[in-house]
Amino acid sequence: MTLAATPKMSPAARQLLDQLVAESQKLNEQTEAEALIEKRQAAQEKILSQGLPTRKDEDWQYTALMPLFKHTFEVKSAKSVTLTEIQPFLPELDAIRLTFIDGVFSEELSAGFDFIPEALSIEMADADAIQSINLAEQADAFQLMNEMLLDQGLTLSLEKGQALQVPLHILHVQTQSEQLINLRTQIDLAENSEMMLIQQFVSLDDGQSALVNDLVKVTVADNARFKQIVLQDMNADSFYFANQFFEQAASSVIETNYVGLGCEISRHQNYLMMLGEHAESMQNSIGLGTGKQVIDSRTSTTHQAAHCDSRQLHKLVLDDQSRGVFNGMIHVVKGAQKTDGQMDNKNLLLSKTAKVDAKPQLEIYADDVKCSHGCASGQIDEQQVFYAQARGIRKADALQLITRAFLLEPLESVSNLALRNWLTEIISRKLAKQ
Repeated sequence: MTLAATPKMSPAARQLLDQLVAESQKLNEQTEAEALIEKRQAAQEKILSQGLPTRKDEDWQYTALMPLFKHTFEVKSAKSVTLTEIQPFLPELDAIRLTFIDGVFSEELSAGFDFIPEALSIEMADADAIQSINLAEQADAFQLMNEMLLDQGLTLSLEKGQALQVPLHILHVQTQSEQLINLRTQIDLAENSEMMLIQQFVSLDDGQSALVNDLVKVTVADNARFKQIVLQDMNADSFYFANQFFEQAASSVIETNYVGLGCEISRHQNYLMMLGEHAESMQNSIGLGTGKQVIDSRTSTTHQAAHCDSRQLHKLVLDDQSRGVFNGMIHVVKGAQKTDGQMDNKNLLLSKTAKVDAKPQLEIYADDVKCSHGCASGQIDEQQVFYAQARGIRKADALQLITRAFLLEPLESVSNLALRNWLTEIISRKLAKQ
């Protein structure tokens, strides 16, 4: 297979794609399962035919990938890491902790095994067990990249009528530069089950230009409840791309919160299908950008059944020359009557050189619905600053207080107080460094 059939692209983009294909071919040489090889090769053919995204692609118009193309990423063996080194990243709360170093599970650095009930299945699956995730025909380049490099993965399943008593915390630690970390997770909640999942992405050191490409599939059965926190706090030289696919059945609940603080370029995308009546969903996100960071947060929510409610609140705070992107779609199909969908995006610009591009959208094919979307961007109200200064608060402290209050609003939905306090502290520390 050659790159001759690929669309016209920059030499740097072509070089990166060439490297990714070579990594995929290395995996194929080490694999005996023909079905898996065929799956990788099919993804190769698709990504070669469409190439890597450019700003001419509508979905990538505001997220330029040129900084990514300056690197040559490869799959590397995991480095040795001690518990002392990861301790600063850990929340002080009871949890089942699964730690992955450079994409490889570390039992030594994991904890809380006594909290694992018999009803919870945790498998560090080989690729055969997780290739049941089928991508859509119009899968983007990073989804295809994940499939092309499919190797190991994690599967979680919770039995009917069971609820985890503590959160399940998955910690991903990146330790090396020019490293590609390809992750895939499959989660299944049976009827009337309940799970709180925390996914945390961190870098051990600064100055490491790693690429994390994550793909998650979550299936939530009737009356089940799934709560999720995704905390991306990698160093400012790394890159993060995540695609999450949710399917929820009747009377189920999904609550997901994304907190994006790190990386030179990050892009987090949710695809949510509400397939059963009376399902409820909440998707919130927080993004804090400084320097020349690009923070891209996207949702695509499809109301496939009647009597479903969806709520969204997305907030970006941007300083220096950072750029924020929000793109949200609520799609109501014909017959999905009594839908109630609300989406709100608010952005705070702390400098004259920061930019935000927001595109909230509604696409409705039912006639008895209640849907709304809103978007507002601006700078801090000087009257608020004056009010705080009149009460003896220094201007710098007033600006930080106002910014903090604005940014933390989406976390009000996090019911676990210890978890909410931990996230609040991380975000507050990040703001204080500005």
